Amino acid sequence: MGQINREIIEEVRAAANIVDVVGSYISLRKRGKNYLGLCPFHGEKEPSFTVSDEKQIFHCFGCGASGSVFDFLMRSRNLSFAEAVKELANRFSIPLPQRQETGRAKRMSELAERLRHVNELAAAYFNQVLLDKGTGEMALAYLQSRGMGPEVIQDFQLGYAPQSWDGLKRFLLSRKVDLKTAVQAGLLVKKSERDCYDRFRHRLMFPIKDMRGRTVAFGGRALDEENPPKYLNSPETPIFHKGRTLYGLATAREACRQHKEALVVEGYFDLLALYNQGIQQVVAPLGTALTLHHVRLLSRLAPQAVLVFDGDQAGMRAAMRSLEFFLREKLPARLLALPEGMDPDDFLAREGREPFALLLEEARPLMEIFLEQSLAEYDGSVEGRLKVVRQVTPMLKLLDSRVTQEGYLRMLDQRLGVSEEVLRAELGLDRTSRVRTARGLKPDRPTRIPAWEEEIVRILVHYPNWIPVLEKSSALDNFQVNPWVEVAGLLSKHYQEGGNLALSGLLMDLQDDDLKNVISGWSLESSPWREDEAHARLREYLEGIGSRRRQLQDELKRLREEIRTAERSQDQTRIAELLAELQAKKAALLAKEANDKANLSKGEMV
Repeated sequence: MGQINREIIEEVRAAANIVDVVGSYISLRKRGKNYLGLCPFHGEKEPSFTVSDEKQIFHCFGCGASGSVFDFLMRSRNLSFAEAVKELANRFSIPLPQRQETGRAKRMSELAERLRHVNELAAAYFNQVLLDKGTGEMALAYLQSRGMGPEVIQDFQLGYAPQSWDGLKRFLLSRKVDLKTAVQAGLLVKKSERDCYDRFRHRLMFPIKDMRGRTVAFGGRALDEENPPKYLNSPETPIFHKGRTLYGLATAREACRQHKEALVVEGYFDLLALYNQGIQQVVAPLGTALTLHHVRLLSRLAPQAVLVFDGDQAGMRAAMRSLEFFLREKLPARLLALPEGMDPDDFLAREGREPFALLLEEARPLMEIFLEQSLAEYDGSVEGRLKVVRQVTPMLKLLDSRVTQEGYLRMLDQRLGVSEEVLRAELGLDRTSRVRTARGLKPDRPTRIPAWEEEIVRILVHYPNWIPVLEKSSALDNFQVNPWVEVAGLLSKHYQEGGNLALSGLLMDLQDDDLKNVISGWSLESSPWREDEAHARLREYLEGIGSRRRQLQDELKRLREEIRTAERSQDQTRIAELLAELQAKKAALLAKEANDKANLSKGEMV
């Protein structure tokens, strides 16, 4: 589906009342101006999921999930933005005009369609050959020896590539397929300008499908151990990238939503073994380590992930390498510990489903295991202590919850003998300038003093009728603290477009989930200020930002003159001193701002 016109998106958003849409998925009851229900994105017994009819947004005060009606549908149904718009448009009978594509975009779209078509034909061919009593008998017997019955074979469209150099080629020719397309899809290998042959021969075939169930590539397992490689994947194509695709996406999608978790295994047969035991919320990378893109895919499937890797050192190393990606994507991850030397397929064949379910319940947080492994390497020396601190602090910095950080800091304090204060300084916790919101916890309230820019945005979320005050001042051009520069600009843009603030539209434009969570949370809280007090604060902050800019400009002017004088005399030492002074002045101005803010918080108007 091509890019959707902005006007159409706004029309769909206006028609799709968020209370009606959310109410068709969960039970809502009215409380004051809002509606309350149990969050569909995390397990809870007391309702903290709030839907605002007035603002057309949702926000969970338990896990932080928030956004517009499109965000809700994307999370609850694992849809892309375009798919969510299309579904709501169909539901509310809004026609979607076909967008005119550019020449290159049209060619790429048509190529993608041809590649998917030839892959679908190949998948059907391989499946047909597998079920043939003559040609596929050996391959079928192998699958049956691994415990795979007709249901698994059908659900995953498993197949067999015969021991022939042109079996698939002849089949595609019979279907009038341009062999050039089959070469582009990686199904055939070009031998010469006029000839080609089958890439996959005498292999079990695993069709690799995208989120929508369309075949984009194949994996093939050799049935002859003397015919390396053991596993062979399709080459990368315009519709297939190994680092961005997971095996089992289409079959796991609904199960992940229901179980609110996604299991990640290392191989095809590990996945099929779990599926065969009724555990369907499982996916697998395609012979590569987990990538950041893989973790982003997982975050669309479920609110948490469980790694079920081989019970050996290689499996443990693979799990630890992925930790940073899970922390960056704020996706909680646990590790299921299999016995040494066993993979999920082995374990299920020997022990069965119930013992596996017990191990799943006991799966531990990946971060906790990482810290324990790092501490196990501590040899008691000062150098060893420094090594552990340097190893763990980059990961601790990525943790989304201050509460969790504090717990791990206490563990390090007890085991290493490094005080929590020193560790906090190493992490820079007292200098945090970015708002963070934890999954599964209420938004943290650090004891830092927010920047003027942040406070201005918060006031305007509560009192959007004052956005023109911001626009008339020069402060917007002088905003310096990210991410509030972007948010303030969007506030102004949306107010100008509609004459009021459509908060759901603002959230739709924000790319950062942390910001969405914070702003939607502010919008649903009671204003912390009376209207007259908020108005006074707003003007004070705007004047402060303008004053900061004027002071900085005066300092810059003076320093430029002194730098020019130093350059004429080629005094490099003096130039360095002046540049350092410039940085110090900037820091002093920001410190003064923080002090003024602290006084203002006590009611002293400075």
